[in-house]
Amino acid sequence: MAAPKPHERLTRFWQDDHGLGILLAFIAVNIFVIGPLRDIGFLGHISLGIAFGLILVSGIFATARSLPVAIFFAAVALFTQVVHWITWEDPNHWLALPDAIASLVATALLTGIVAVQVFREGPVTIGRINGAITVYLLVGLMFSFAYTATRLLVPNAFAMTTPLPNDSAATSSFLYFSLSTLTTVGYGDIVAVYPLARSLANLESLIGQMFPAVLLARLVSMELYYRQRNFEREQAELDRRAIAREIAKLLKEETHR
Repeated sequence: MAAPKPHERLTRFWQDDHGLGILLAFIAVNIFVIGPLRDIGFLGHISLGIAFGLILVSGIFATARSLPVAIFFAAVALFTQVVHWITWEDPNHWLALPDAIASLVATALLTGIVAVQVFREGPVTIGRINGAITVYLLVGLMFSFAYTATRLLVPNAFAMTTPLPNDSAATSSFLYFSLSTLTTVGYGDIVAVYPLARSLANLESLIGQMFPAVLLARLVSMELYYRQRNFEREQAELDRRAIAREIAKLLKEETHR
């Protein structure tokens, strides 16, 4: 039996329960552990950025329908990593805005890749549930980059009760604001005051409310559909066996006449 090709291995990773579970663990650790530790100076970010880039590129090549499309989006992902490293050393670098926009695009790509795997045809598995949670977290991460870009364009777009200690902490602060908005908690220590910022916050809060409902409806309908298919398949097999037994019985009776 021939060994699976690299593309087949990548596709298997993205469609396998273990692959989506690993991705969920990586995203969760990135948001809730490594990010805060990095901001207070305990951890660097280079290795994390490389890991995120590799996951994104692997997802692109595993799910892209054509090679040119895969190469184009992989180039976007690599550009994101380069400008992110440059601006990390100098948060006031002129590439700070392109970094936020590129990070937004890259995260949106990864969100779309995982969403495709979650909503594809097939039975409901733990991998789909892990993928759905990953999509939810990635939406929060994606909007944090959108808020960062908005603040870079309009410095007074947000009102904060506690000023940011430095620009390098902006993304983490907006990730906190983004997750609060996504879950509609809204502590009030960061408030969107610019119209574009308010529109983004409203959009994210709507997604935060609608996504679980749509996801639940989709997963329930898929589970019911595949249960019905399995029932029909089992029933058809029972009918086939019953018909085979009846035919065998009739043949046996004919031979004894």
